[in-house]
Amino acid sequence: MVYRVAGLPVALGTLLGAYGSAENDPLRSAYAARYWHPQGLGEWAELVAGLILWPVALAGGLVWFTSRNGPVIRRRYGKSLRGQLTEQLKLYFSAGILPPWYYIFSLHDDGEKRAGSFIERFETKTCYFRQLKVRKGTPLNDKARFAEFCVAHGIRCVPTLLHLRGEHPGRALPDADLFVKPATGRGGRGAERWDRTAPSTFTGPGGEQLSSDDLLARLVEQSARRPLIVQPRMTPHAQLQPITAGALPTLRVLTCLDPAGEPQVVAAMLRTSFGANRTVDNLHAGGIGALIDLESGRLSKASNLGADARLGWFSAHPDSAAPIEGRTVPCWEEAKAAAVAAHRCFDDRVVIGWDVAILEDGPIFVEGNGNPDLDILQRFMRIGLREHRFAELLAFHLQKREPADQPSSALG
Repeated sequence: MVYRVAGLPVALGTLLGAYGSAENDPLRSAYAARYWHPQGLGEWAELVAGLILWPVALAGGLVWFTSRNGPVIRRRYGKSLRGQLTEQLKLYFSAGILPPWYYIFSLHDDGEKRAGSFIERFETKTCYFRQLKVRKGTPLNDKARFAEFCVAHGIRCVPTLLHLRGEHPGRALPDADLFVKPATGRGGRGAERWDRTAPSTFTGPGGEQLSSDDLLARLVEQSARRPLIVQPRMTPHAQLQPITAGALPTLRVLTCLDPAGEPQVVAAMLRTSFGANRTVDNLHAGGIGALIDLESGRLSKASNLGADARLGWFSAHPDSAAPIEGRTVPCWEEAKAAAVAAHRCFDDRVVIGWDVAILEDGPIFVEGNGNPDLDILQRFMRIGLREHRFAELLAFHLQKREPADQPSSALG
């Protein structure tokens, strides 16, 4: 529903020729074609609801996010609340920017010039990645199958110790620090860290202590509702330990196939934790991140996702004061090479967002995402991915895979 509301100005503007021809802007043309040709009753209902409810959704977003972030931005940058509201209205009608993304992309700073450079979430989630998706392709969304596939293809990944589906596995938990997460899930939701604090004794979230048998019984019960996987908890490289609150920092490395079918690393960032977050580094779960320079491996300034502007931007870790900006990611060349090599094994996928941890002995894969969130990368970019090599590659593959019965433009 949110994506329909956000995409309406872009889809309508494309229909009316506001962005030029399909050749000039193939991404928006592909999106508008998809927007105006719903598939199935559910998408028709979403479209109709979006056309009716967009004023209410827009007004609600303006009030909520401006009241939450507006005073902070006013104090920090001197932009009035009225100015922020006016800009948000302009950017919605010109580029489909809803209030959360006004703050995520820091568009209070020269936003009218930069807004069009971002590839929006409503585009990727409902159109681009969906059209490029391979049915029953190589496993990315199922974490247990992903690990099995990696092992079979010689890709170093965090091993799965147990795959729980509501039945006792017939063996005890390993007597070591553990990380437990849903077999299918996103955003770090449902993940738990259980530290081995004594023989056959684990301490979990909130300081709760359980014996090995009691913990296993609890996990088995939980897995009856949603399958779980149990993994060893990894320890990060010594150079990254000062910039985490305890959760394993990971790199999000975005790879995309070029026209010859060869993977390229097109963008990357580091995610880590701060404060009381000792479990996951995901930005949607309260983590922080910084962009990685692809050539040097150096980190940019850091921040959170930005929908809550109070934290702002900083050069050092909020807890340890250890430098983030300018720090070089260890084993960076090896991580890039590993992502490219792994994508060759998943070559039915056009775009993959890899989650890679850097341990003392080098990179190791945690997960692969076939529908990666571009917000967490573009949050840290002054100019978004639409004005980037990635957009060219995305357009190439969309045009290559366009179904014969799909209109080639919004006017088709």
